[in-house]
Amino acid sequence: MTEQVARRLPEWAIMYALHDAFRRDLDALLAASANSAAVRARWDNFREQLHFHHVAEDEAMWPLVKARLASNPKGLALIDAMEEEHHLIDPMLVMVGDAMALDSDWARVTALLSRMRDTLEVHLAHEEADTLPLISETMTPAELGEIFTALGRKGGVKRAAVMFPWALSDADPDLRDRVLGNLPSPVRLLYRVVWLPRYRRRAATW
Repeated sequence: MTEQVARRLPEWAIMYALHDAFRRDLDALLAASANSAAVRARWDNFREQLHFHHVAEDEAMWPLVKARLASNPKGLALIDAMEEEHHLIDPMLVMVGDAMALDSDWARVTALLSRMRDTLEVHLAHEEADTLPLISETMTPAELGEIFTALGRKGGVKRAAVMFPWALSDADPDLRDRVLGNLPSPVRLLYRVVWLPRYRRRAATW
């Protein structure tokens, strides 16, 4: 277990699961040998998940955090850095998608994916090492609950039905159990009986 993983905070289990899924999918895409329909389907899902993740943080998470950090200039600067890093990453989603759609040169697509993997990893590591601990240290459990409620409302049940099995199907078992343990019983049942089997059927084509 790396030091980074060992230092993970239990309250952010879902965030770590999502981050790990982003890393997993980019590694899988980089390991592909050609621009196949299966690769493009996996990319489309990855792109949608990452785009929504950034939008949800920008619109539902950071405003609540900034309000709590109003008298903390260093904290506000850190959240500004998170938003700036999003602005670096989001255009890469467009660049890779365009290259996949238009180019037969897989080497070019791979080069773009590699650049995106490096940039995204810097952002994820920065968020995990600095931003999530700061939020946990600064905000009360009730305020953290407001963040997760706001993020859940942003996505809704339809998005949750795809996001949770995508993030958790290959997750570390302890991390997966912690995430599922934080969900209401009806949602856990939906995950096991409907969402996960449906996702696995779809992902089997990747």
